[in-house]
Amino acid sequence: MTQIFPQVEYRYYLTDLLSNQIISEVPFRGVSYERVNRRAGAFSGTIPFIEATKGLDLYESTMPGRTGVYVVRNGVCVWGGIIWGRSYEASSRELQVSGSEFMSYYYHRQIWQTLQYGTEFVGIFSYQVSNGVAVVTTETPHGFAVNDRVRITFTSPLVDGTQLVTSVPSANQFAFQTTNPDGSGTSTTGACRGLVDSYDLARDLIFRANTDLSGINFANEVIKPAKEFEFSIISKERSGNFVTLRGAEDHNMIVGQEIEVVEVGSGFDGFHIVSEIPDRRSVRFELIGNDVPRQPLSGIRELNVVTKELTDGVATITVDQPHNAFIGQTVFLNGVDAFFTGRLDSTFNGRFTITDVGTTTSFSYISGGLLNSGPDPVAGGIATFGAKIVYGDYGSYVANADIGIEFENFNKSGFYQDTRVIRGFEQKTVGQILEEYSNTVDGGFEYRIDCDYDFNTAQFTRTFKIIPIELADLPASNEYYEPSDFGADRFVFEYPGNMMSFTVEESAEFAANRFWVVGSIEDLSDAASQPYGGAADRSLLDNKEGRSWPLLDQVEVLDDIADEETIYNYASDYLFEAKPPMGVYEISVNGSIDPVVGSYLPGDWCSLIIDDEFVRSRLASDQEPREDVLVRKIESYEVSVPDNPVFPEEVSLRLISDWKVDQRGN
Repeated sequence: MTQIFPQVEYRYYLTDLLSNQIISEVPFRGVSYERVNRRAGAFSGTIPFIEATKGLDLYESTMPGRTGVYVVRNGVCVWGGIIWGRSYEASSRELQVSGSEFMSYYYHRQIWQTLQYGTEFVGIFSYQVSNGVAVVTTETPHGFAVNDRVRITFTSPLVDGTQLVTSVPSANQFAFQTTNPDGSGTSTTGACRGLVDSYDLARDLIFRANTDLSGINFANEVIKPAKEFEFSIISKERSGNFVTLRGAEDHNMIVGQEIEVVEVGSGFDGFHIVSEIPDRRSVRFELIGNDVPRQPLSGIRELNVVTKELTDGVATITVDQPHNAFIGQTVFLNGVDAFFTGRLDSTFNGRFTITDVGTTTSFSYISGGLLNSGPDPVAGGIATFGAKIVYGDYGSYVANADIGIEFENFNKSGFYQDTRVIRGFEQKTVGQILEEYSNTVDGGFEYRIDCDYDFNTAQFTRTFKIIPIELADLPASNEYYEPSDFGADRFVFEYPGNMMSFTVEESAEFAANRFWVVGSIEDLSDAASQPYGGAADRSLLDNKEGRSWPLLDQVEVLDDIADEETIYNYASDYLFEAKPPMGVYEISVNGSIDPVVGSYLPGDWCSLIIDDEFVRSRLASDQEPREDVLVRKIESYEVSVPDNPVFPEEVSLRLISDWKVDQRGN
């Protein structure tokens, strides 16, 4: 007797990637799609490129790199991503389209500006604890705010540790609540630094990509990427909250680009986003304020540098004609530094604020130079003053950066990391950084981008969702947890039943019951020993449940970790992931039988009830905490969509164990 399954309707929508406006609905065939944690699941489908589909404008509507695609099953959006490739076969006249989930976009976006999460160390001068409140006085302004997390070290047991700032009495003081006894003292070794919550860092990375790192000042003018342009401004005005700046020559700015306005005045200076290009010699941006009638400006003035001098960190420049500069004005210097002089000479070039005007042809500013020099003659140096727009060919291109990824919430992880610096010259992608950062020993997390359709706005939505690895609401320690403790009872797959097939692959090739992690101390010579640590699973080496294991070692190198306690914690964490034998279950299920495809997602836990001798043997062994059911986490799944809606989908799930959460002996 033929089994009849509920009819399933699949529909596929193409959108403009930037605006998210629907371009067309396309009847793909031979479709498969995949959902994956932390990475981007794939999509593929075909459509005939024939006269009947000519109205779909398939060449434009499936353009790789600028087209979004959504998969809707029975009115529910179950997949969303980006078309990255296509191929056309002339003999079959079929167009094959391939894509990846929206997370793939962030593997195409570089962090090209240096970002710092957390702060550098600030020295501690003194501390005082009284009536449950600790007040710390720092040697220099700390920059902390209320609700910041601050780590204090080498000061006193009364204040050391990670603390929550509750008030900031002054620029050099901050306070927090404590249960420690009263006491006070001074410190010559103490220091503190601001920390960042791991979820906040992940969300900020997405935000920075969505705004193309706009509004961030370069820490050093010397490290700016090439190429930067200057546009001389000869007039300014504001009308109806829009500022218009005009120049004497053409520019190549575009709408949505970030620009910096310098020395224009009237409150116009600073970073702005271009809203309109009236013509090639003018630019317009929005800035709320009173109308300002058109006023002439001098534009850029370039003067030749004659001499340079550095005394105790103050640079003095002499130019070949009166500069008309004033204290507080910005000056750009180029071609003044001379290299290969036997000393640190990256001293004079860059952007500076004038601190003193000695004569009509000389001025001074604070420099980062270390060694006194001069006065020395200069050949080819230029000092630039005056009203201008500064913009880079490298960006920021704000209007082209945001593909509409929203955040599910702004919850905290409760895990706070030490200062992390992402340097622009490293040119890492947002996707790479998220993968690395989410795999930390404390505060690690999983993430994915979920899609839906909003009937109120008639648009698809994309939401960045963070999934904690540690399950916070597990009950007190028992012999083992129930499947319901993980939510695994919601998704039950049975064989025979809704499970069509299953395979299990076990290997000890890369397994370990002792894991080593080698760290790194920067600037340590090759001859010196780098810090390292090892953690062993003694329950496997002295196995009370069965045969003991021989030593199996694995090692991981972490270049940016120096603290031995942190290294040990990483070794312990990796040990969970490498427990022998390392096994992966792959099952194939009927997507039209409960639990239906789309009701479960990567990161969910499920239960497997399998009537098979091999599985029964595993359940009876010391490898599983339960004797009747396997509990596994869904790492990914791939759906093969039948072209005939009366046939069921075949869903291939990849299931992993997570012994850090669910292990024998809990």
